[in-house]
Amino acid sequence: MEYYAPVKRRELWRRLAERPRNVRFEEVDQLLRLSGWKLNHVRGSHYVYRSPEGRHFSIPRHGSPVKPAYVRTVLGYTMEPGDE
Repeated sequence: MEYYAPVKRRELWRRLAERPRNVRFEEVDQLLRLSGWKLNHVRGSHYVYRSPEGRHFSIPRHGSPVKPAYVRTVLGYTMEPGDE
């Protein structure tokens, strides 16, 4: 399964970059997890993730879609060489 994860992550990253105004929370969650981020904790409606480097990122879950500003931030945090 790990063999396919980079391809799936890159494809998901590209789809989110093409339509940042129409992204579900589950898609953002999946991209963060495929990029090595772990869900640290949930406090109310805010989901706090932790990167492998120790960086924290909080994103609210208030229905769908996720605000484009959060999507752009996640895309920046999860960008790898070859993504664009």
